Amino acid sequence: MSDLNEMAEAFEQARTAPDPADKASAQQMLSEMHGVAAVRERLKGDGRPDCLDCGEHLSDERREAMKNAVRCVPCEEIHAQMEARRRG
Repeated sequence: MSDLNEMAEAFEQARTAPDPADKASAQQMLSEMHGVAAVRERLKGDGRPDCLDCGEHLSDERREAMKNAVRCVPCEEIHAQMEARRRG
């Protein structure tokens, strides 16, 4: 519930800030909090019945091991490697 209160406060600060720098700072903080809230909601979810990348059915073992899985193990490994390369 505190996330919602913090987001409401940040929105109000962004809306009413007289200084453009303060307004921009509050808007950025609101954007970051919204992103964090979206990730938290996704992690609480039940994932997907099929792989986001290849479309294959996610096995019961995979879904039990990782409730919020969205990729099969091979596609998740490829995705992790690509993310590691992207980040350097």
